[in-house]
Amino acid sequence: MGRAIFIIGAGTALIGIIIYAFIDCIRTSASQARSLPKPAWLAIILLFPIVGALLWLFLGRPRAGSSATWGSPNTPSQTFKAPDDDEEYLRFLDAKAKRQRASQENHRPAQQNPQEREKPRQNPTDENPTDTTDTEIPES
Repeated sequence: MGRAIFIIGAGTALIGIIIYAFIDCIRTSASQARSLPKPAWLAIILLFPIVGALLWLFLGRPRAGSSATWGSPNTPSQTFKAPDDDEEYLRFLDAKAKRQRASQENHRPAQQNPQEREKPRQNPTDENPTDTTDTEIPES
């Protein structure tokens, strides 16, 4: 009885490893597969289930923490920067604050000095006495 449980458990574990390797291979991008092209890995996992799955897990799978492919130089992984740690974003915020201050400074003198406010507009005919748009032109 104990021997049957061991055989069933081992078989279930092997099937789980094969299914995991196959799904992991499908979900991995083609540029991240190591040693062989991705379609070759899928064929190996299907044709040689136990050996192919183990080979994928040890030789074909992308390395943990690395997005580089086999044979290419390791590129530094891009880590997330908080907005207050990003120099470019801080310069952008500084420039934006300066623009807002300048805009407020341009509007502030007119609001503080009542004599400098715009005078109410006069009647358009009073501003330009030569304007003849509202007058009738005699016909000749």
